Amino acid sequence: MKKDIKWVRSLQQKKFRQESGCFVVEGRKGVEEGLNSAYKLHSLYTTDAGWAETHDMAMLVTAREMEQMSSLSTASPHLAVFHQEEKKGDFQSETAIIILDGIADPGNMGTIIRTAEWFGINTILCTADCVELYNPKVVQATMGSVFRMKVIMMGEDEMQRWLKTNDYHIIAADLKGISVYRYDFKQKTAIIIGSESHGVRPAMRSLVDEFVTIPGSGRAESLNASVAATVFMSQWGMVHHVQ
Repeated sequence: MKKDIKWVRSLQQKKFRQESGCFVVEGRKGVEEGLNSAYKLHSLYTTDAGWAETHDMAMLVTAREMEQMSSLSTASPHLAVFHQEEKKGDFQSETAIIILDGIADPGNMGTIIRTAEWFGINTILCTADCVELYNPKVVQATMGSVFRMKVIMMGEDEMQRWLKTNDYHIIAADLKGISVYRYDFKQKTAIIIGSESHGVRPAMRSLVDEFVTIPGSGRAESLNASVAATVFMSQWGMVHHVQ
């Protein structure tokens, strides 16, 4: 068991996730979402004897052993290791795509992924300097959406070719531009969300067809990236099929 604990804990580091091609999921909901997905299970641990009896691959561990494996301040009774999946770039038919530019905060990334699934947006493109999809805090914040959403890391040049080839109208959240509440979302829209500290960077701004803003009357300098993304997705949903 000591070997298992050491290996699972090592997956908190990006280097070992990349070397092994595996990632950790904690919490019963996330674990069960993974078990019901197309992702391949590597190993499964639980402190719940009754739950273990209904899951053939589950290894029963002590609370102390689970604490040693867990990255959470309070360990969950359920932890699983899954093999990573390569995300394919087949998204020609999507009516809306989210593009994340330099989103480094894992909580923001995970929340955006979860929110996008809620609004029926299935594909998210990420610049190379975004936080990694399989970071434990990203996985935790998605609440299981990581197993169903298509999240693809892509360079700016490749991204531009894909979007233009497939006739996407590219907009970006910006402090200046037309109000998102008056914006007429096109049939195929790509929405760029930049980081809270840097916004949409020059390399990505060159892709933009139109800048769109979220008007406000308060004194705050900016919105959290996940909040801004939610506003854009909500407005897109009002115009399109979300009822």
